[in-house]
Amino acid sequence: MYTEEELLKEIRELMGDDELFSMYERTFREYHYYFDTTNYIVLNVYGFNDHGPVHVLLTTRRALELLSIIKKFGIQTTAEKLGKPLRWSKFIVAFGALFHDIGNMIHRINHYGFSAFLAEPIIEKLVGEFEDGDPLLLKALTLNAIYTHDEAVPCTTIEGSLVTIADGCDMEEGRSRLVHKKDKVDIHAVSALAIERVKITEGDEEQPILIEIWMKHPAGIFQVDEILTKKVKSSLLSGKVRLRIHTGTDGEVVEKVI
Repeated sequence: MYTEEELLKEIRELMGDDELFSMYERTFREYHYYFDTTNYIVLNVYGFNDHGPVHVLLTTRRALELLSIIKKFGIQTTAEKLGKPLRWSKFIVAFGALFHDIGNMIHRINHYGFSAFLAEPIIEKLVGEFEDGDPLLLKALTLNAIYTHDEAVPCTTIEGSLVTIADGCDMEEGRSRLVHKKDKVDIHAVSALAIERVKITEGDEEQPILIEIWMKHPAGIFQVDEILTKKVKSSLLSGKVRLRIHTGTDGEVVEKVI
């Protein structure tokens, strides 16, 4: 459904920063074995769904889409509020999304903390290459985006909020962030297979972010409520996101603000 090269191309266009993208692409390829190993353990030890290279690229792409949208509506990022340029936010979002799930290599429980732990020396090197004026702050904000991507941890930055929401959007055709056993048929599995398409687009002044979801079975709403809704509510953008859900039953459309 998605390929790494196609996603990298889309990320480059959304990033609009050749220097930053070069760092991102190089890092993705250099640490590809981290994402492969994470996915191998998640699939074969935990028996869960994809958490590998395609997932982190999709999360990056969607986080950058969200960043582009909020900027069109004049919403300041946390880095900008601290007097830093927008490219800081792009760095935080990109590398926060890239490394947010590697902690699954250690354990599923508290994986977000393990992700920040494993990513710290990598982010240290990247920050040193990218920023010489205030490297510790950039490092802290990037690790924050990694740590807060799980709905169990309240977001404290806009950048972390974007990674969190983007992560929750990866739920098309079995790609659900709702952890479910691949070989077990229950509401989790049925719901995870129900989502056909997710699209992030511009909303309006009140809810700048519009997320459209097409599903072939109403059971997909369980997944939306259990993961995406909880992630949005744990973010700083709660109240600014509108969901438009096409339920697949007689063309019914359900809308709600979260």
